[in-house]
Amino acid sequence: MDDKSSPMLEVKNLAISFFNKSGEIQAVRDISYVLNKGEVLGIVGESGSGKSVSSHGILRLTPDNGKVKSGEIIFDGKDILKMNAKEVQNLRGNRISMIFQDPMTALDPLFTVEYQLNESLKKHTDLDTASRKKRMVELLELVGINQPERRLKQYPHELSGGMRQRVMIAMALSCDPDLLIADEPTTALDVTIQAQIIDLLKELKEKIGMAIIFITHDLGVVSDICDKIIVMYAGKIVEEGTSRQIFYHHVHPYTQGLLESIPDIETDSSVRLKPIKGNPPDMSCVKPGCAFAPRCSSAMQICLKQDPPLFELDETHAAACWKILKEAQKQS
Repeated sequence: MDDKSSPMLEVKNLAISFFNKSGEIQAVRDISYVLNKGEVLGIVGESGSGKSVSSHGILRLTPDNGKVKSGEIIFDGKDILKMNAKEVQNLRGNRISMIFQDPMTALDPLFTVEYQLNESLKKHTDLDTASRKKRMVELLELVGINQPERRLKQYPHELSGGMRQRVMIAMALSCDPDLLIADEPTTALDVTIQAQIIDLLKELKEKIGMAIIFITHDLGVVSDICDKIIVMYAGKIVEEGTSRQIFYHHVHPYTQGLLESIPDIETDSSVRLKPIKGNPPDMSCVKPGCAFAPRCSSAMQICLKQDPPLFELDETHAAACWKILKEAQKQS
């Protein structure tokens, strides 16, 4: 679904596979989406759905055993997949930054916060030593870290989990990126700190005006930060729409399953959560038909034989489901 305004990022028909002794694992299968300036896009799905692999592909961070088989990643009018190594290096951490899932492994335990922040500023800015120090203090203050001068002298293990994640966000913001990719940034944190990090990202989005891709397995986390949401399953987009459409007018059975599995603090503790039955498919042997069909209570014969197309319900809402497509055809 194309946006009428000039998009910041266009992912077109992207396919990424991994190769090992057993053969090919199709991690991302022909996905397309558009992200405009200042928008927040949520990419949601279970582990193995391809959401992180697709975002790592934007920065050309696919591991050595992985390969982008087809597609385009157009950022500000240029295809990242056709850039040379130097162009990609200049893009990373500068115009596009990433926050990784576990700050303890993303931050180097041997160096202080100051050293690690300074390295990014030295690489991507022309600031002198004093200006870089001032900028580092400003960044830590921006992400809500108190006593920034003291924190700069500390090592990652001396900080709490929430504090480490804030340092990671400060590093990602050090060069005022146009696009921030947040890969499961709250997964390793407790619920209270999760809420603080989400509020921080919302606040930073308003202050700086950057676009954000927020990757998570938990729809509940993205409910009030995202402008639009993509739901991925088995390497494909199964539903996409505005945040309101996904939460209140969703149509795909997988989206429904994800929403029903979110714990509700107001629900009686004796009420059991509704898990999605079965397991995600083995992507090393992709079978014909809809990948979700073996777990879907509404599956029909065609679902087992033919993969449904992603069809538009309206200008902003699309789904890949034979049942919904047939219902739409009956109404038209």
